[in-house]
Amino acid sequence: MDYFCGEMIPSLVFLFWASLGLLLLALGFMLQMLGPWWAWRKVSAKGMLVEDCSLMIVGRHDAEGFTRWIHAAYAAFPAMEIIAVDNQSEDDTANVLESLKRQYPLLVVVTIPVSERFWGTRKLALTLAVKAAHGRYSMWVDTACALPEDMTQWQKRLTAPFRHGKTVATFAPVKVADSATLGTKMNVFGQNAWAVTRTISFFLTPSKGIPTGMIPVNFAFETAKFFDIKGYVTNMHLDGGEAEFLLADLAELGPVIPVVHPDAMLERPWLFRHDSKMNAHRRSWERLSLTRHGWVLFLADLAVLVAVLHWGLLLMAVQDPEGATQQYPVAVGFHIAQCQALIGFYILVQLLFMANAWAWSKRLGMGAIGLLSPFWLRAILLSRALTFWKR
Repeated sequence: MDYFCGEMIPSLVFLFWASLGLLLLALGFMLQMLGPWWAWRKVSAKGMLVEDCSLMIVGRHDAEGFTRWIHAAYAAFPAMEIIAVDNQSEDDTANVLESLKRQYPLLVVVTIPVSERFWGTRKLALTLAVKAAHGRYSMWVDTACALPEDMTQWQKRLTAPFRHGKTVATFAPVKVADSATLGTKMNVFGQNAWAVTRTISFFLTPSKGIPTGMIPVNFAFETAKFFDIKGYVTNMHLDGGEAEFLLADLAELGPVIPVVHPDAMLERPWLFRHDSKMNAHRRSWERLSLTRHGWVLFLADLAVLVAVLHWGLLLMAVQDPEGATQQYPVAVGFHIAQCQALIGFYILVQLLFMANAWAWSKRLGMGAIGLLSPFWLRAILLSRALTFWKR
């Protein structure tokens, strides 16, 4: 009974309330990630009129991709304005586009000249494409993306939120092939889920309408709003972020809606990019958001480990050497129950998180891979913590 002495009571009380606070905060963050579940039910199958949309297809050194997308686009949308954006190709892409233009006289071709000084010119490509567009809504896609199973449904799902009247932009997640490695799938799963979560207005959402870390190949926006925010004036000095920062600026004018529906998603080879300059450009609250979530996860795990340790010590303290349970003060039983309650609450939060992650991975066509995400996330955080001195 020496373990349960008078000096331990304040520590156990503090441990319980501090741990409970951390678990409630973790539960709040977990509930924030449930926001997309409500958004999934609201995805309409009735999009904007094809005549009101301009489809911008961007690519570099990808004659086959341009050919595939342009043929499919005109077959599905003969009345839509199609704009092919050749972003500094040095192969026969220009000749292929010229041939396609003869086949489809209404095709608009925008060519970005080769420049050794400015290699990352996707922002320039998008700007020139928007200036050439006449549609009320602009849809942006990369030639490296696989064609959707149903082009018509893809267009309808991606543009459906505009029917609400206040939406200024939409975007949809990007998938990878089933043959991709586990690491790639986990990264795609996490990046898509994070970008969508950051745009959902839900409990404890610190920022609204900012799709942090989104994969910039499958989105749409109201064309006129691009000029209202003066395009990329706030981030033209950065090579990346052509979708994330554009939509973040557009979010100042109205809602940016994620479309988490299988018909709106596209498959593409993994596009990973980590740029410290891009991260520095993000708002401080958004830049530190992932760090905050990581610390809450770490501290919640630590608190429960301590609770388990105290629970075990308290159980040992109330047993005699022969293993029989002794009579002990009511306060000891109360603190044992507190530890058990914390452990049970922690398990509940983890099960809810795993269920949410499983639903996400199913939605992204990745099967049950989401069940591994809690363990994968902890491994990544531990790896970064152990190698922070290298950065």
